[in-house]
Amino acid sequence: MVTNLAAVVGCFLVGGVPVGLLIARACGIDDIRKYGSGNIGASNVLRTVGARPALVVWLADIAKGALPTLVAATLLHLGGWWYAGAAFATILGHCFSPYLRFAGGRGVATSLGVLLALDWRVGVLALSIWIVLTFVTRYISLSSILAALSATPLYWLFNGTADIELLVCILAMGLLIAVRHAPNIGRLLSGTETKVGQKAKELQEDAEDEQQADEG
Repeated sequence: MVTNLAAVVGCFLVGGVPVGLLIARACGIDDIRKYGSGNIGASNVLRTVGARPALVVWLADIAKGALPTLVAATLLHLGGWWYAGAAFATILGHCFSPYLRFAGGRGVATSLGVLLALDWRVGVLALSIWIVLTFVTRYISLSSILAALSATPLYWLFNGTADIELLVCILAMGLLIAVRHAPNIGRLLSGTETKVGQKAKELQEDAEDEQQADEG
């Protein structure tokens, strides 16, 4: 019992490491939460800092989702609801980081890492859906929401209800990602969401110029 609880807490703490904030700071951005979407994830790093730092953040966020989940299963031998709880705690840590006063990111890349650890086939297919939708729409947020929600039926397709605990975990993950994207959904509906290839700083400058013009 104590070991299982410690594993869940450990997953939460590892998931909470704000990689995007740290990488952006190393690149000269004091606090990436002041730019673009205000998110600490790879998509905002891409818009604000550039492609290479964003790739580092993306891979690191995937790793911090996959590795704790794998450790919980292979080394600590967690199963059932404890295993599902440990996996979900990793995502919760990213979304509500204890190092950022329980603020955080959207949990997309970390969730991908968890999916790859739970069933690599589901992770690969969800990533493929994300890639196709991003290429077609150029909206990372929309692609992330739809890819995350697709994970539940994909997991059911491969595993049925044999591991109902993990199915519930993946469903909760998809819903959490959708809720965390509420501001993005608002911007999508208003037509102000940033597309791939647009810099967050440029958008902010354009908005300021338009505001000054209106005031003039």
